[in-house]
Amino acid sequence: MNSIIKVENVSHVYSQGTPFQLTALDGVSVEFEKGKITGLIGHTGSGKSTLVNMLNGLIKPTEGRILLDGKDIWEKPKEIASIRYRVGLVMQYPEYQLFDETVREDIGFAPRNLGLSKEETEERVLEAARFAGVGDDLLDKSPFELSGGQKRRCAIAGILAMRPEVLVLDEPAAGLDPRGRREILGGLCEYVNKNDASIILVSHSMEDMALYCDNVVVMNRAKVYRTGTVDEIFSDADSLVDIGLNVPAVARIASELRKRGVDLRGTLYTVDGVREAVKDYIRRYGK
Repeated sequence: MNSIIKVENVSHVYSQGTPFQLTALDGVSVEFEKGKITGLIGHTGSGKSTLVNMLNGLIKPTEGRILLDGKDIWEKPKEIASIRYRVGLVMQYPEYQLFDETVREDIGFAPRNLGLSKEETEERVLEAARFAGVGDDLLDKSPFELSGGQKRRCAIAGILAMRPEVLVLDEPAAGLDPRGRREILGGLCEYVNKNDASIILVSHSMEDMALYCDNVVVMNRAKVYRTGTVDEIFSDADSLVDIGLNVPAVARIASELRKRGVDLRGTLYTVDGVREAVKDYIRRYGK
């Protein structure tokens, strides 16, 4: 595997040495592949939010190492801020991160702080806005005049403008309608393809994971429960159900049909895949 980030035997304990001590991560080792979209799933409290906040140095491991391109991100603690330009983190409600007078200035904040020229900054603003689905008509408006979905897009564009090597997104499409989800996640896929970047996507939507991710990491009880390709993880939906996770609704339907003797074959965790499997079944047994 050509890894961009390696997590090596990482543990993290909150409030260590107090009555409120809580182990959020316990000896976690996992790799995130370069140029791929990796989904990160697990129950609330499984450790996934602590893990993503470690990937760009917001939280320091109690034990273990986070390697970015083979180098420990905490090797030079005084330079940890530089890591945050390479690993961009979009928090669950990124619209709360907006603060500038106009959308254009907000998206351009990071490029300006990188010392880029006015022309280079504007180029990045326009490119990031396009990836995030921010229309030109919004660029000179105050971010506080926008709808919730528009604010979300602007905040994501502000991170994309840094052109990070790794983009970490915690529920980027939460609360959006299906069209908004498709536009944002589709734009992020385009960003990966154009920039050979990597995305780590946290979402409770198993449908999003099945549609957009290449690989999946499953967290459970502060540990990594399973890793694999999307096909490997969702083709064994019962293992996710065993730890109380949801699976794509269409995968549950396909699983139930197979239990009732319907010989479905193929990709059984996306709507298109199950549709083709049903057509194939009818071709084989319809006569």
